[in-house]
Amino acid sequence: SEMTKTVEISGEGGPLGIHVVPFFSSLSGRMLGLFIRGIEENSRSRRDGLFHENECIVKINHVDLTDKTFAQAQDIFRQAMKFQSVILEVLPPYNREQYEKSAIAPLCFLENEEGVPKTKIPPPVHPKPALKTINLSGASSLEAGVQATLQQAKSPNLPRLSRKSSSPSLSPLLGFGNKKNAKKIKIDLKKGPEGLGFTVVTRDSSVHGPGPIFVKNILPKGAAVKDGRLQSGDRILEVNGRDITGRTQEELVAMLRSTKQGETVCLIVARQEEAFLPREL
Repeated sequence: SEMTKTVEISGEGGPLGIHVVPFFSSLSGRMLGLFIRGIEENSRSRRDGLFHENECIVKINHVDLTDKTFAQAQDIFRQAMKFQSVILEVLPPYNREQYEKSAIAPLCFLENEEGVPKTKIPPPVHPKPALKTINLSGASSLEAGVQATLQQAKSPNLPRLSRKSSSPSLSPLLGFGNKKNAKKIKIDLKKGPEGLGFTVVTRDSSVHGPGPIFVKNILPKGAAVKDGRLQSGDRILEVNGRDITGRTQEELVAMLRSTKQGETVCLIVARQEEAFLPREL
């Protein structure tokens, strides 16, 4: 609670005008709440200063959103808005890293019957290679995002688990976007003065070749946010008719950056619908 602030709103004041997406922990891959991606101009939230971009809603009327699905979190929000008073716990961007770390700590301890904490040995998590993030807003600097790995606790009595029974992928994006259950979407983005306006993320793998490439974030300015169709979590399949399977992230970025201002980039992306249901409230 020290990391969050409380925002009290009335459920009767009309639409809030906020755009939310799932807030996944970058450390554990757990769903921790709703990430406020955008706030509409002239909306109630903007007018009353209720929320700011990049804040995260983690509790609604004292209901913790941790490990809820995006659809469940939306439903909790929708039901809460039927009441006159709605109390939200909101996480500011500068406390996000600390909050994500605190969401991992409780996984390592269980209370036994006497109330004395005892250590729970987590199953081994096979270290994932580093994530690389490149900003496509037109800046030339590379932002390196390092994927945290959980170290396996050493215990002589713990049988070693096979790869199949290990924990799920640390990041929901890394196992996401397989071609089953995914629909293909064609999106044309016209590159303006603020660039294409999204970042991409991938997994380096020397064994299997380059991994799939996903949209990580939609930036507040640029072609992607103006168009409104591209979403974080989309897997990029083609750029201007060229299949990017097996291509490195650098090759993809070079293709996108070679687009001149005023030209249009044609993207084909795969989106897994059950993971990302309706994205706006």
